[in-house]
Amino acid sequence: MNKEKSDITGVIVPVVTPLTESGAVDADGLRTQVRRCIDANVNAVFVGGSAGSGPLLLDEQWEEAARIVFEEANGKLRALIGIIATSTARALKQIEVSRRIGYDTIVVTPTFYIALQRDEEMLAHFKACREATDQDLIIYNIPSCTGSQISVSAVRTMCEAGWAVAIKESSGDPAYFRQLLAIGAETNVSVLQGNETDIAWSLEEGAAGIVPVCANYDPAMFVEIYQQSMRGGSGQLAEGQARINALREVLLVGDHNWIAGITWGLHTLGIGSGVPPRPLQVVGEDRKALISSLAAQDQKLAG
Repeated sequence: MNKEKSDITGVIVPVVTPLTESGAVDADGLRTQVRRCIDANVNAVFVGGSAGSGPLLLDEQWEEAARIVFEEANGKLRALIGIIATSTARALKQIEVSRRIGYDTIVVTPTFYIALQRDEEMLAHFKACREATDQDLIIYNIPSCTGSQISVSAVRTMCEAGWAVAIKESSGDPAYFRQLLAIGAETNVSVLQGNETDIAWSLEEGAAGIVPVCANYDPAMFVEIYQQSMRGGSGQLAEGQARINALREVLLVGDHNWIAGITWGLHTLGIGSGVPPRPLQVVGEDRKALISSLAAQDQKLAG
């Protein structure tokens, strides 16, 4: 069991990996994105996650993005790296690369494609990752992508054994999240909300931090909302949640993949080509216009 309370808290931005039109990593765009996060005073950045298209990148692109983010964040804010792989062997290779780069914190999902069905499989994977490194480990539950949900009993086993410093929960299941909050309180493990529509009530009930995709577009807004939660006041949090939902409706909701939406949103800010990794498609013209209106509104407010 962890003796000290985890320091994984606050706003953690799961950085999008901007690409050029040819599909290469846009190094300048990625550096700009990390600097925007630093300027907004977020607590950490997370590279190679779902928003960062980690599993969609070539191995060399994944490593390139990881090196860029680490270089930009080093000494300025904490950097986390996603270990998202189809097998334990592949995950262990990613962990070794992340160690060589210098990351001190890894974010590990269950393996995917062949979805894990039993706690024994889940625990075997996380145990192997835990034993492979002395890096801090964050458990990442995202069943919409991995095809499996980490059971509450497996989470408890891992937390009581001291395997993890935090849990990133993105299932959108309030009852499950509340069970993780109870485990986190007992074991000093931070519980992070990764589902944007659940941010306000999660913070009110004790979530240590948030990992919002739309913070790529407006990191300062999410920092402001998180700081409001630290000061108390459910009314302000409710207003903040309404702002989050409105932004999410424009960027992530539509007939396109959500990664395509946030990718185009960053493009309107001058970051990346707006082209998501294949086979995902660029958002349609109507959605482009809607997303572009966000930038126009921001410029009007700034003026």
